[in-house]
Amino acid sequence: MDKLTAMRAFISVARKGSFAGAARHMGQSRSQINRQVLWLEDCLGVSLFNRTTRKVDLTHAGQAYLANILPVLENLDDAELQLQEDQQTLSGTIKINAPMSFGLTHLTPVVLDFMQAYPHIQVQLDLSDEKRDPLSNQFDMTLRIGPPETNPALIEHDITYTSRCICAAPALLQRFGTPSSPDELKDLPCLQYGNLVHGNYWDLLHQNKSQRVRINGVLSSNNGDVLKQAAIQGMGLALLPTFIVGKAIKQGQLVPVLPAWQPSPLLISLLYAPNRHMAMRLSVFVKYIQAAFESAEFLLEG
Repeated sequence: MDKLTAMRAFISVARKGSFAGAARHMGQSRSQINRQVLWLEDCLGVSLFNRTTRKVDLTHAGQAYLANILPVLENLDDAELQLQEDQQTLSGTIKINAPMSFGLTHLTPVVLDFMQAYPHIQVQLDLSDEKRDPLSNQFDMTLRIGPPETNPALIEHDITYTSRCICAAPALLQRFGTPSSPDELKDLPCLQYGNLVHGNYWDLLHQNKSQRVRINGVLSSNNGDVLKQAAIQGMGLALLPTFIVGKAIKQGQLVPVLPAWQPSPLLISLLYAPNRHMAMRLSVFVKYIQAAFESAEFLLEG
């Protein structure tokens, strides 16, 4: 591991007062920052932080170490900034892959704003609901929505989480009645997302307890907007991210069902190949995406 990188991670945690804040600031995941600080502590043979569930404080050794290395790294940062300012304006091409629904509705406006801010950068935006490998397809980065990535050849940068909900058209609920328990779903028409690993099952949570429920799937698709339209037309109940159905719920076209029984949130992340010298345009893009989505209310509430 690069000691200089670990030192920067340590300084960021000390300044932000948390590993999560340092991760956002440095454009990395919280687990990456934690590993770097732990590695640095092992190298030094001391604990740099007192860690509790509520806060992170510097130890006496950490305070002394921070005071010694901070001037050195600040001088180094100044030298690097001067070098960057002397270089040409950021330019080049970024090739991005993302899911269709999220890409069309939410990622595209951010990408267009980014291109306005950095007019010399070209973007190739590939939208597909097929899970594509960024390495073999030569994407600079891929936006994923789902479980954390397990591929050790890729870096996963956590952006935020999006909630999901069960919803249906008012007309369908008038026809079949509103279910009061998950067990009733097996007798109702349901719309199935085609990429679900568990097929005709929905995994729901209630007070931190999980329950797998078998559903009566009448239509399946690998695109959430297809299922949303089917749900609006009263063809069945749908379990979809709030960034897809949130607007329809606010307009009364869809109604939340079984609000006490909801699936776990989905992670939104960026995947890219490890590169110690990541192109500046990619680093800037990652931070731009992070800032755009980390406080986006529609991802959590619809």
